[in-house]
Amino acid sequence: MPPTAERSGVRLWLVSFVGFAALFAGWAFATPYNGPPDESQHVLRAAGVVRGEIIAKQDLNGGLQLVPDSLYPGFCFPTKATVPADCEPEPGGDETLRELDTTAARYNPVYYAVTGWPLLPWPNWTGIMLTRLLTGAAVAALLAGTVVAAVRWTRHRALLAGVVAATTPMVAHLAGAVNPQGVEIAAGAALFASLLALVHEQRAGVNRAAVALAGISAAVLVTPKFTGAMWLCVIFGVVLLPSSKDRLRELWRSASVKRWSVLVVLATVASLAWTLVVKPADPTGWDRKQTLAMVLKHAFVHAWPNNVYQMISVPGWAELEMPRLVYIVWIMVVGLPLLAAFALGDRVERWRLGALAFGAFVPLLALEVLSANRIWFFNQGRYFLTVAVALPMLAAYVLVRHGFTARHMRTMTRLFAVLTLPVHVACLLYAMTRWQSGLKSLNPLEGEWTPPLGSVLPIVLGVVGAGVLFAAYWWASRVPERVHVQSEPEQVTTSV
Repeated sequence: MPPTAERSGVRLWLVSFVGFAALFAGWAFATPYNGPPDESQHVLRAAGVVRGEIIAKQDLNGGLQLVPDSLYPGFCFPTKATVPADCEPEPGGDETLRELDTTAARYNPVYYAVTGWPLLPWPNWTGIMLTRLLTGAAVAALLAGTVVAAVRWTRHRALLAGVVAATTPMVAHLAGAVNPQGVEIAAGAALFASLLALVHEQRAGVNRAAVALAGISAAVLVTPKFTGAMWLCVIFGVVLLPSSKDRLRELWRSASVKRWSVLVVLATVASLAWTLVVKPADPTGWDRKQTLAMVLKHAFVHAWPNNVYQMISVPGWAELEMPRLVYIVWIMVVGLPLLAAFALGDRVERWRLGALAFGAFVPLLALEVLSANRIWFFNQGRYFLTVAVALPMLAAYVLVRHGFTARHMRTMTRLFAVLTLPVHVACLLYAMTRWQSGLKSLNPLEGEWTPPLGSVLPIVLGVVGAGVLFAAYWWASRVPERVHVQSEPEQVTTSV
């Protein structure tokens, strides 16, 4: 590959990584302990794992972890948007070990071991914050890889507009929390972009960087939760069926593809073995006395449009709805390429879009219907994001194959950046007012509760992160000189 192209790809990854990491750090520093969804459950699991308690004692709610009492959370402000976070004691203090109940007690330990090690020497705010930042760095690295895949490995840089639309404020909120779901979502995005580039964009040869990104993201995707293998099948199925047999044979002959495939298979087998042996999602025997009609009504009527809002931004324990304009803007941004792609795409492309939408939503809805009487209604919008993030990317890819030129995609990407990046900052500021004052004041610099390092730092990080990402999107969406506006796009580069 040309050295200049390689250096350009590395620069793009670094700039994107810095932008994502700063934005996610803004959420990490702004949020009280247990402010993000289920954070205390994951903190307790991480604290147990890093102390060697890999398989926890099971109970009806999950299991028990022997962890420092300093990490025990209260629950006075989660789910109550008008209650500021000062009603809870700050984490830290008494480090006496005690058994604490957590729903994540039997989850796969890999995520917790990799990001949760700071909780061993620092079972307090320091350890929690470092674990959040490590999670954010992992998400930022995968999303920066997705940006490179969208810009360097696909024609007309079409997928970049989809990446902008897919990276919602909810993704940023999860990336600034102790929660494996942010990593899972980023892995889904990176896997889809790299596979699409390998199978459908590159006509000859094997891009080893794309293979590496696909292998890493697939291995990451299957690890945190039992649903990972399901998401892997959905993404592989949508990308590979149908595809060129000659291209698949060429990929399979590559030693690099074979090596990374072994890693993915081992990670998948290990994840499935953990699920089958440890049973992290084993439901209770409770009978909630819900009839099938009641379950279906909730799953397909009452839960929407809440699930849509939650995919965009409902921070906390799904209690803080943003001003409605936030959802209007984001629905327009995602809806434009999706509707246009369905209108312009051919039969196979419509099948891919439909299959991806089906795979993103229906399996979890079906699982909820089947288990609602035992574990209640568990779905939230964020659970669908792992595959749903690929929808605007696939839509952008379809558009560029049906008349949209490089200049069209450049305009779309920049328009999406202008619309969405200020929304990212606005959502952060609005969430800060909720945690600091219970929405009694819309000033993010005041309130009964103050973030550990003050209110200014997260605001600065959020603004800087959004600004760096704006520069990255603007730079990366420029029209390459080698692509003529009215002509068929040339062979894409295989540079990093």
